[in-house]
Amino acid sequence: MVNPYSCYILGFLVSFSVYQLGWSGAYPKLSFSLITFLIATFVAHSLLSRNWIKAGRNKKPHDEIKPVINPWLVTAVLYICWLGDFFYEGGVPLLKVLLHIEYDYKKFGVPAFHVFAVTFGSFYCVYLFHLFLASRKREHLLLFAINMFASVLIYSRSMLFFNLSSCFFLYLLTLKEFPYKKLSLGLPVLVLLFYFFGVIGTQRVSFESNTTYNNNIFMDVGLATPQFRESAIPKEFFWSYFYISSPLANLQVNINTYSVQPITIKRILEYINNELLFESISKRVNNLFGIERENEKTIKDPFNVSTVYSRGYSYLGWIGIIITAFVVLAIPYYYNSLINNQYKMVGLAILCTTYLFLTYDNTIRLMALGFQLVYPVIFPWLDRKIGFLEANTTK
Repeated sequence: MVNPYSCYILGFLVSFSVYQLGWSGAYPKLSFSLITFLIATFVAHSLLSRNWIKAGRNKKPHDEIKPVINPWLVTAVLYICWLGDFFYEGGVPLLKVLLHIEYDYKKFGVPAFHVFAVTFGSFYCVYLFHLFLASRKREHLLLFAINMFASVLIYSRSMLFFNLSSCFFLYLLTLKEFPYKKLSLGLPVLVLLFYFFGVIGTQRVSFESNTTYNNNIFMDVGLATPQFRESAIPKEFFWSYFYISSPLANLQVNINTYSVQPITIKRILEYINNELLFESISKRVNNLFGIERENEKTIKDPFNVSTVYSRGYSYLGWIGIIITAFVVLAIPYYYNSLINNQYKMVGLAILCTTYLFLTYDNTIRLMALGFQLVYPVIFPWLDRKIGFLEANTTK
C-alpha cells in the first residue's frame, strides 16, 4: 500500500481536491489539458503501485539491522558539524529567532560542509528510528530524539517536517497490514493541526503588521473569495487551503503565461542540468557557463512553489512536462534495485517523502531531501570497507 507511487498520488490528489474548494480569487481555472495530464499520471502511478505491491518490493532484505559504527560516535561527529555551523553563523538559529536577532536561514552554515550535515543528519535520524523499531531499545529512541533536535536548533521547519514524514512512512512500511482504522481516527487530529497552523500563521502576520489577531491580513494577500469570507468556516483554514493547493495554481499560471523559447540542443541540456541533476551539481555547471536556471511565473510571492513539472514547462513546454513525468515514473524501480541491503527500508521511506512533496517542488533534485537517497546506496560499500579494516587490525 505504501510506496513512492501511492505517495505521489496522495500528494497531487489532495492538492487537486482542495483546489476545487475555490476559496481564492487568485487561482486560475485548471485547463482541460492539465487536468487530463494529472489524471493520466494518476492512472500510471496507480498501475505501477499495484505492480510494486504484487512484486513485494517493500519486503525487508535478510541483512541484520546492525550499525557498523557506534551510533553515539556518529551523533557526536554530527554535533561537531552543527557546532561548526553555529560558529560560522555567530550563534544558534533557534536562540536568534527567540531573541529577535536578525537571521537569514539561506546564509546559514559553512558552504558545502553544511550540505553534508543536513543531508546525512536527516538520513541518520530516519536510520536511528529504524533501529528503534527493530530493537525497541530506549537507547536508540534517545539517540533518535537527540539527532532530531538538531533540526530544532537550526530552526529548520522543512528538515523537521521531512524527517518526521520519512519516519512516519518507515513505520507504515514495517507494518504487516495497513492501519486503516488507526489512520481514520487520526483525521480529527489532522484537521485540528490544520486549524492551529492557521492560528500560528495569523499570529505571525498580525505581529509583523503591529496589529491584534486579524484573519483578514492573510485573506487579503490570498484574495479570499466573498463566499469564503461570509461562510461559517473558521478563517484559519484558509492558510492550509492556500499552502496545499497553491502549487497547482502556480503550475497553471506558468502554463498560461510563460513564454517558452524554441527547443534547441542548448535548452535540452539546460533542462537536464537544472531539472534532472542535484542542485549542487547544476549550480556549479551554471556558474561555469554563466547561465541561470529558468524562471517560472507564479500567482504571487511568497507563494512561489509550483510542483515538479513547472520549470520543465519553462524549458521545453509540454514536452518538458511529459519527459519529467516519465523520469518520475522510472526512478522508484531503478532506485529499489540499488538498495537491497539493511538500509533499504530507510531509503524507501525517504523516497516516499520525496514523492509526496513533488506537489511542491522538484524534491528529487533538492539536496536537503533528494541527496539523502544516496546514502543507502553507498553505505553498504562503506560498511564492507570498515568491516575489512577492523578485521585486519584485530589480526
